[in-house]
Amino acid sequence: MWGKTAVRSMTLYELLGKMQPRARQDTFEFAEFWDVMEKRGFGPMLALPSFIACTPIGAIPGIPSLAGGTILLIALQILLGRRHPWLPQKVMQLNCDADQLRFIVDKVKPYAVRVDRFLVPRCFFMRQPVFRSLIALCCAGCGLVMIPLELIPFMGLIPAFAVFIMAIGMATDDGAVALFGVSLSLFGFILGFERLSVALS
Repeated sequence: MWGKTAVRSMTLYELLGKMQPRARQDTFEFAEFWDVMEKRGFGPMLALPSFIACTPIGAIPGIPSLAGGTILLIALQILLGRRHPWLPQKVMQLNCDADQLRFIVDKVKPYAVRVDRFLVPRCFFMRQPVFRSLIALCCAGCGLVMIPLELIPFMGLIPAFAVFIMAIGMATDDGAVALFGVSLSLFGFILGFERLSVALS
């Protein structure tokens, strides 16, 4: 359960590469990434909206809520036991500026190579239904809380980053990283609700 294997489902570098728009492409639609990655599991599907929400693109009004809603829908499907994720057509047609996303991915890729050295298949307890449900529940909670947190500048970054960490753990079969993401999400909930209560009081 706690051992390592020599093969990973995917590397972080590869995952970021799939998020990178093609050259001379003006806009990048969620559907393009979906078509390529839908058979690779729920991890990559959760990674794209959470990654976008963590970048400067996430500062655009409405993006945190859209990303949070997408994360919530995907996470709920994990809880329902679906084998392949599904999203409404309107969500699939969501797009962002290709040049901006390409620039961000190019900047992050060199760091991904370094991080990949530490991402290894381990702690396979995350594949058990109870732990898989726990991760999905945390992702759903993060997606949900991202919607009201859009009212507070930059606060949505914490739950979005927590989902991205959990997604990396799922995509690379690294249970230790996924567990770290769960811990980060719990911290995000506490801090987020605290800030929301202050803002609404």
